[in-house]
Amino acid sequence: MPPRSEPVRTCTGCGKRHPKGEMIRIVADPVTGKVLVDLKGKVPARGAYVCPARGCVEAACKGRLARALKSDPISVGGPEELSGSIASVLKGRILLLLGLAQRGGRVVSGTNIVVREIRRGCNTRWLAIVAEDASDGIAVKLVRRLMTGGVPVHKVLGRAELGAAVGKGLRSVLLVRDAGLAASIEVAIIRYLAVR
Repeated sequence: MPPRSEPVRTCTGCGKRHPKGEMIRIVADPVTGKVLVDLKGKVPARGAYVCPARGCVEAACKGRLARALKSDPISVGGPEELSGSIASVLKGRILLLLGLAQRGGRVVSGTNIVVREIRRGCNTRWLAIVAEDASDGIAVKLVRRLMTGGVPVHKVLGRAELGAAVGKGLRSVLLVRDAGLAASIEVAIIRYLAVR
């Protein structure tokens, strides 16, 4: 039996077709008419898809999204509002996955501990997250060492948010040491950065 291919959906912004898993589903709540972001694709409502890119979100808000959802263009809102909603949901997903990784003992945090972990040897399927508000000296030092070890690095969120996600104080860096969780977090980060 041949492997099943992933369903393809059309972006309401750019009009291009992409695999469903690469898109973000937008639904209109049947009761309130309010537009919601449905990352899991489980909300039982009429939905439309948009690429995780700011340009596509802006284009979708110009009319195609409202038509696809069969709702009032006012309920869809403007590009800033929809981009903000998508970014907020994606940020929540990043923080949730970081919390799961921490509870599973798959995260090390703090500059000195991460540097020590790098010296022991890194797996290129891990993921490092450096806080956007980390001091320049720490950020440069960490990024250089992580890149030398072949670990993907993303500069996203603040020190307070990273610390709160793992139940600790301010954190300049987190190292996720689980390939599966690292891949899921990286996808959410890339989408978040593209939309916000």
